[in-house]
Amino acid sequence: MRRGLMRWEKEELPEAALLDRVARLKTAMAGTGLDGFVLYTNLVQPSAVTFLTGFTPYWSDGLLLVPKSGAPVFATALSKRVAGWISSTNPVSEIVNTPKPGAAAGRRLAADDARRVGVLELDRLPGGLYDEIVAAAPSIELVDASAIFAQMRRPIDAAERRLIERADAIAVAALAEVEAAPATDAGAVAGRVEEHARLAGAEEAYIAVAADLDSDRRLIRATPARPLAETFALRASIAYKGSWVRRTRTFARDPARHAAVARADDWLKAIASSIEPGKPLAAQLAARISALAGARIESFLAESSIGSYPLEVVASSRDSHRISQVDPGFLVLTVELAIDGIPWLGAMPAFA
Repeated sequence: MRRGLMRWEKEELPEAALLDRVARLKTAMAGTGLDGFVLYTNLVQPSAVTFLTGFTPYWSDGLLLVPKSGAPVFATALSKRVAGWISSTNPVSEIVNTPKPGAAAGRRLAADDARRVGVLELDRLPGGLYDEIVAAAPSIELVDASAIFAQMRRPIDAAERRLIERADAIAVAALAEVEAAPATDAGAVAGRVEEHARLAGAEEAYIAVAADLDSDRRLIRATPARPLAETFALRASIAYKGSWVRRTRTFARDPARHAAVARADDWLKAIASSIEPGKPLAAQLAARISALAGARIESFLAESSIGSYPLEVVASSRDSHRISQVDPGFLVLTVELAIDGIPWLGAMPAFA
């Protein structure tokens, strides 16, 4: 096994795949009259820039400018001491190290005589960066172009699918540690799952535990003092080379409960492998819950990579979103059931 490395590896993410993604965005820009596209990135909002460049900013923030023509420009306040490392992990961009990334992007936009510029999640762009951009390019109009980016992002390519599947394999193997060496407290079992994931190559691993599903179904970061009850659940959120997945499993010590949990696991696997694009998720789940005797759906949600955050809710039992918004694409499907009176939580990736 190996530890996650903060580097670009062309065997897993070919430069051609990155160039194709940038080209797809430029095509979408041309179709909507945009002269440039600005994407902000930081530790918790890395997904969009990682998708286009392969780079994740672990210690700072930055701006990626995709101009109408020419290579993307990545401007960051990280010092020039790490410029070589950034270039080695971002093979498709010009790198600019500057204390004012917004000003650098604005100057390039002004030089290109840009007029209308799209911004991913304009309402989340830090005010200081916004001010720097418009000060350097006062004639431009910044418009929110999140929907344009999400539409362009829907079809996943072969490279992204492979990375998602690798992240999921890490999550599956890590959660299997719960049964391989049973523990009695939540902190110990969460620590073992995280250790396995990181040694297997995960760049990030966030483990949450619902230590007693009969009393509380909330998944939280566990402390060692919290004992595991008869029925409990663990969720592993795993990143591998910028691709994120979630897996949630319910565990039961009693044989009767274990059998019910296994039936629910099989049901979710069947659902995830046969989601029908373009149809509301709620209707698909409602039509198929009858196949799981003694069960009812308590809640559900679907997450996908559509913006700067790694996984965002695109459909849930609390809203009217349709799965066609990510058609075709990648989802993490999470379902909460009651089966034979037993609480059950499950989550796994699905490709629509």
